[in-house]
Amino acid sequence: EISKLYSRTIKIQNQKNLLEIQNINIEKDFLKSQLNPHFLFNTLNVLTALVDENPEQAQKFTTSMSKVYRYVLEQKDKELVTVEEELDFAQTYCNLLKTRFEDSVNFEFQVDEKEKKSFVVPLSLQLLLENCIKHNFATAHKPLNIRIYSENGYLLIENNLMAREQVKESAGIGLSNIVQRYSLLTKQNKKKKKSK
Repeated sequence: EISKLYSRTIKIQNQKNLLEIQNINIEKDFLKSQLNPHFLFNTLNVLTALVDENPEQAQKFTTSMSKVYRYVLEQKDKELVTVEEELDFAQTYCNLLKTRFEDSVNFEFQVDEKEKKSFVVPLSLQLLLENCIKHNFATAHKPLNIRIYSENGYLLIENNLMAREQVKESAGIGLSNIVQRYSLLTKQNKKKKKSK
């Protein structure tokens, strides 16, 4: 009787562990699926504006956009990518933003070579960069300066605070998405966003 009870307990525990793993995988897939439509929507909005403003630039933008979106599609099934891969993607994405916002936004990358072999959640930099743009107002005379750098094993994004007046409260989906994805993979957050 004791051995049967013990066997049943082990079987129930194994089933419980399997369900927890399945739930985590479902949650990860859900969080990843939130990124692609959000990303596509925002880049298409930028392209739409460029078509009217500068058709030649719009063609270049389309080529860069296809490179960026290819990265999105290639990384969609990965839990982690190297910092180097994410930085390459982020630099292309920043070029798209620079095309759109011209002298109103500046980007600076200062990431140690040794940190480039570390791993991050794919597209997390894109979400953070997007947040910097979304929540700040900038002009050519008062540009938004965004710095991506490494410090003490962390990858950081820092920008000068030029808060935009918002009609409604932000839902905070982008940042909470990153936090949730990291909490599923590790016990500490690997990304921070700082504003001066």
